[in-house]
Amino acid sequence: MNNDSNQIDILLTRRKTGQFLSDRELVDLQPTNRDLSTVKGLDNLAQAIINRLITRQGELAALGHPNYGSRLYKLVGEQNNQRSQALAELYIRECLAQESRISEVLEIIFATPRTVFERNTLKITINIKTVGIDTPSPLSIALNLNL
Repeated sequence: MNNDSNQIDILLTRRKTGQFLSDRELVDLQPTNRDLSTVKGLDNLAQAIINRLITRQGELAALGHPNYGSRLYKLVGEQNNQRSQALAELYIRECLAQESRISEVLEIIFATPRTVFERNTLKITINIKTVGIDTPSPLSIALNLNL
């Protein structure tokens, strides 16, 4: 079984769970001690998942990755309702099937909007089973539908 838990990548700001995925212009490199910070393990996987989810499917076709990304961008401008949640779940499952470090998407849970602001935000918890790790890993993200 392939275990990529030692994979290391450059740490990006605004690529942590619970932050708005639509805030693309705020992504930046994170310097530490005059060098670039790195991320590994489950934090690396979380960052990779968020990058994959926020990238529009087909956006990297010119670089040789035509299927990389998701169709979540199609939900921008929609309200947080059952239809949007069902489409988001479909898009998330289809996107995460591309990630070789995920053995199974166990469940996708959407928080019920409680305020006017949350009507334009999908708050999502994704429980995944990671290759080589027996314990399920939760990932919480927020997708701003306003941008």
